[in-house]
Amino acid sequence: MGNVSLEVSIPLDEDSFLEMECDFCKNRFMLHKDVFEDEDNLHFFCPICGLPNQINTFYCPEVLEKVEQKALNYMYDEIERKIGGSIRKINKSGLIKMSMKRPKREPEKELYKPAYDYNRVHQECCNIDVKVQDLDNEIGIYCPICGGTNL
Repeated sequence: MGNVSLEVSIPLDEDSFLEMECDFCKNRFMLHKDVFEDEDNLHFFCPICGLPNQINTFYCPEVLEKVEQKALNYMYDEIERKIGGSIRKINKSGLIKMSMKRPKREPEKELYKPAYDYNRVHQECCNIDVKVQDLDNEIGIYCPICGGTNL
């Protein structure tokens, strides 16, 4: 069948920041879309716990659910298209009558608005901004690119 690309748009806030969640500490923060899309960044450091991980591990669960839902709906459409055509051919022969129960599809959910209020913090070391919650900013955060501290 080959590779299939499905596109999911992730909502940005008014400043073009994308909400993310650390796979380790489960805290949320926001990165600017240009920083996230920069191909020079192979991994990020969580601004809250400071642990590094691959870029694709920082998606919020809502985004992953949307991707899974879109992939399932695509799979259901393909199954229906492939098997449905075969069933019609078999039914035309007149020897056997077959039918197929269509899989239940869920309507695609709209993605979320950012869950929290965030403060914009400038990281001098890499000259980027990151948005974090008040408490995280008070405790001190790490730079998402180099892992340096802003304590």
